[in-house]
Amino acid sequence: MNGNVGFIGLGKMGLPMAKNLLRNHYNVFGADVNEDALIEFRAAGGNTGKLEEWISDVHSIILMLPSSAIVNKVLEDIISYVTHRARANHEPLMIIDMSSSYPSDTRENNKKLKQYHINFVDAPVSGGVKKAVDGTLTIMAGGTADHFQNCKRLLGSMGTNIFHVGPIGSGHLIKAINNYLSASHLLASCEAVQLLESFGVEPKHAINVFNQSTGRSGSTEYKFPNFILTESYDSGFSLDLIKKDIGMANQLFKDSGAATSLPEMVYQKYNEASNALDKEADHTEINKFVSSYLLKRGILNEENEKIVAGSTDSGTNLRPGSLR
Repeated sequence: MNGNVGFIGLGKMGLPMAKNLLRNHYNVFGADVNEDALIEFRAAGGNTGKLEEWISDVHSIILMLPSSAIVNKVLEDIISYVTHRARANHEPLMIIDMSSSYPSDTRENNKKLKQYHINFVDAPVSGGVKKAVDGTLTIMAGGTADHFQNCKRLLGSMGTNIFHVGPIGSGHLIKAINNYLSASHLLASCEAVQLLESFGVEPKHAINVFNQSTGRSGSTEYKFPNFILTESYDSGFSLDLIKKDIGMANQLFKDSGAATSLPEMVYQKYNEASNALDKEADHTEINKFVSSYLLKRGILNEENEKIVAGSTDSGTNLRPGSLR
């Protein structure tokens, strides 16, 4: 196997991941619609160019794209180029989808790729931009055991906790459920902290107690101290993206006939927040939205109640409110 790898999607997560491949001595060909990302990638030692120019020279292509629809389109392009060009070696091409894609799409794409003797693994990630930069992501991979073993070393250049979680689509399934759990923890934590603040409890004291108690979570241990209490709201993961993942999880629960309304309730809150906050809002800014509807000293703020009622107006811009 040669050291040539393709990487499509050099965004906030993809660019540092691709840079880590370079640091681990892979020869990486990057592609993205953003020219600034391509410039930065070239400055780090990466190669750029059109997919059709380098696809015959790589053994693997990693996808880190915003949606299943874009993944599906890129895979169609890959199939087209593979069928019309001779490859530099006789090894089957390996596609690793590290995006947050729909599991059903992933299974269908696997069937399609098999027809062209292209191997496929879904390997989404968790950990955010910081861990993407550090190369310490958690990676949950779905696919055959052989395919997983073939790409495990490559994945190890980007993450430290690497799991083979089951057949194709399993990685994307567990990622959607993980982000649903993370979003639920964050929403509940924001409501809890703001309620305590209305009683005069300092948020930092509440978080310190939670983190030494059974109420702790990734939200209280990491997101609150770094992005919410500091009011920086710059985790690098957007509100729209986590809303997409919650919506995916919600649909999976519905499709399975699960008798629970909780996923729908969580999705509804994030959907309202997405409509009410700035388009580019970070997902930790759900805390600002919580301040618009939570009880304030036992009295519902009528002005904020109107904001929530009219939250379908995407131009509404909420500011963090004090519960004191």
